[in-house]
Amino acid sequence: MTIYCVDVSLVAAHRIGAHILPPDGKNLCDDEDAEGVWFSPSLDGARALNDAEVSVLQRSRIELMQKPVRPLHSAGIHHNLMIVSTEFAAMAEEMAPGRHQFVPLSDVWFYKAKEPSPGRYLAALIMDYAPTVDLEKSRIMRQFLPHLQKTAVRLSAIYPVQRVVRTDTALGRSLWADEVTGAIFCTEDFRKRAKVLGGTLGLGFGECTEI
Repeated sequence: MTIYCVDVSLVAAHRIGAHILPPDGKNLCDDEDAEGVWFSPSLDGARALNDAEVSVLQRSRIELMQKPVRPLHSAGIHHNLMIVSTEFAAMAEEMAPGRHQFVPLSDVWFYKAKEPSPGRYLAALIMDYAPTVDLEKSRIMRQFLPHLQKTAVRLSAIYPVQRVVRTDTALGRSLWADEVTGAIFCTEDFRKRAKVLGGTLGLGFGECTEI
């Protein structure tokens, strides 16, 4: 079975990125009461977003780096939280019903847009967690965060030999996240289905070393 690591693709997207900004125009650096969403399995555990996090996400301003004439099906990835089109979300749900968490977004702005584009994008937390990444054999980045007294862990591989994954974790899955790093993976079937979505996908599929 072929496993791919799912990530953003600058070549495919040309302009890519989705910035999740606090509601009400506030700034996390300047406003003490500003609300923000930051999720990482290595810090928060392999879980779903709670009600408070969903509420903040729904009220947040989402700024996309692409223009509306060339929308992306995957506008950005933050660990295992993706900003995706309604078409991409529908495909992911069809292939794995009930395994991911989808949050509708209304305050979504394309690059240099004069008004928001509600109803076109959702936040998708890829939740079908599995211990996929071999943390000893893969290239892993660890960063201790003093204010949290926790260590953030992420997969920082560039080449397939640096992405060592357990093949058996793909069984019965199509799109899933590593339970520690939050890295997103998919099967060949999912990759093929995603590539035939109309428009620009905005994703790259990195090959892995399977064990």
